Amino acid sequence: MRAWLIAIAVGGCATASAPPPATPAFQLVPAAAGLDVAGSGGREIGFGRDQLGVLRTVARIEGRAPEEVPCAAPGRVAYGTKAVMLVFERGAFVGWATDAARAGATC
Repeated sequence: MRAWLIAIAVGGCATASAPPPATPAFQLVPAAAGLDVAGSGGREIGFGRDQLGVLRTVARIEGRAPEEVPCAAPGRVAYGTKAVMLVFERGAFVGWATDAARAGATC
């Protein structure tokens, strides 16, 4: 009986210490109609999406919330991430800009 309990205890420890299953690494990829989410099976964050939803999704992908950055265009707000500036107007995602490219509305 005692050997059986030890076997269960050891087996339980081995199972509990197993690494969690791997999850795909998502990455934002600027695209003509918004942002593609690489590693997600074709999902995208298209222009016209709600600002709050875009910011939450980007925060999950990037691992931290985008920070508000200055935007000189009247009526627009912008948030920066590690790689891209996101532009919003009247609560909707309307553009992005990187050092090398841009699409949609900009600041």
